[in-house]
Amino acid sequence: MAIRACVSAALAALACLCAQQAAAAETCPPLRWMTLGTAGGPVPTPDRSEPANLLTADDFSALVDAGDGTVVQLARRGLDLTRINAVFISHHHMDHTGGLPAVIGLRWMNNMPGQLTIYGPPGTREIVDGIITTMGPQSRVGFGLGQKSTPPTETVKVVELRSGDQVWAGNVKISAIENSHYDESASGKPDRAISLSYRFQLGSRSITYSGDTGPSTAFEKLATGTDLLVSEVIDLDPILASIRKTRPDMPEALFQSMSKHLSTHHITPVDLGGLAARANVSRLVLTHFAIPPAPLAHYEARLREGISRSYSGPVELAIDLQSFDVACK
Repeated sequence: MAIRACVSAALAALACLCAQQAAAAETCPPLRWMTLGTAGGPVPTPDRSEPANLLTADDFSALVDAGDGTVVQLARRGLDLTRINAVFISHHHMDHTGGLPAVIGLRWMNNMPGQLTIYGPPGTREIVDGIITTMGPQSRVGFGLGQKSTPPTETVKVVELRSGDQVWAGNVKISAIENSHYDESASGKPDRAISLSYRFQLGSRSITYSGDTGPSTAFEKLATGTDLLVSEVIDLDPILASIRKTRPDMPEALFQSMSKHLSTHHITPVDLGGLAARANVSRLVLTHFAIPPAPLAHYEARLREGISRSYSGPVELAIDLQSFDVACK
């Protein structure tokens, strides 16, 4: 009888623990960021995939940028496209959108259910329409059985965002602002190219993503008080020296234009550290490493030293397929 009583008590305790864990999961849904690809494009590298990320917030999952190799990176973590509810594109450089045709096309080929919503700056609809147009020949072929299929116009939705826009996806509030990755703000055209940074808010917790940006007061304001800031970073002098060395044929005018772009439209460790400190960021994750082709360890000390001049919080240098969780407060 004593043994039965002990077993019963143990089972009751286990049931209670399971109930407590289930209750905790309901009150604290997951908020996770996975760096699928951490390269600083547009030059492919052998050790890092092109820029792409996976946000998991409660029961909502979204790709945030989708560089070449995105679907392969998902597969390497045992994830498939049925898990993806949305895609957020920061801007229209190919290293951030090169994997989007596979995301759309493979969902279609595999007849995956549900609608995929693709968010991005003006021009996103044109890109998606173009991707769907390229599927015309395959839709006429089908699987070679004489049956035609229709390109996925009904299963893909596009929402174009502008600076200051906010949208909700499930329980997640997404805020977008224009950053300083382009110099076209002076044009004043309503359809001009813009580059966006995003903040993903789940209850009191948040993750802010830079996309590609230089120093930006708007981006700094967006990141204020965030739990996790995921930001690009550039080691400027070595990358310029590398371009000089590997591209001696580059015309001087083109090199000067490239130098201006890299120095004003991307963010250095010193500038990023100052931004993170002023914004009171809890934790900083570096990705999209604009560095010469070499092991990241070669540049880690330089990156950390520049950031630490102003920012004393935790700094992590992401690798492909790494996850970062934001704990409940």
